[in-house]
Amino acid sequence: MNQADKTKMMRYIQELGFAIDDVVLYLDTHPKDQDALMYYEKYKKMYKEARKEYTKYFGPLVNENVNVECGYWSWVEGPWPWEGGC
Repeated sequence: MNQADKTKMMRYIQELGFAIDDVVLYLDTHPKDQDALMYYEKYKKMYKEARKEYTKYFGPLVNENVNVECGYWSWVEGPWPWEGGC
């Protein structure tokens, strides 16, 4: 994986996050819409898988994905996504 792959993967994660946020707003006013619920579950799964793959290749995006089995707090290894790491 290279920098272009990292950028592409980050963009994909952001797009999935936007789709989830959008459907959540809709579900706030239409809580029984089965199509929207299925859409939410589908995109939530895709989002989780994309974040897992990003973490595998480029490190954690959120602190809950930090691997401490290495014996130290690896969260601080960078650059972080908001520091231009993508």
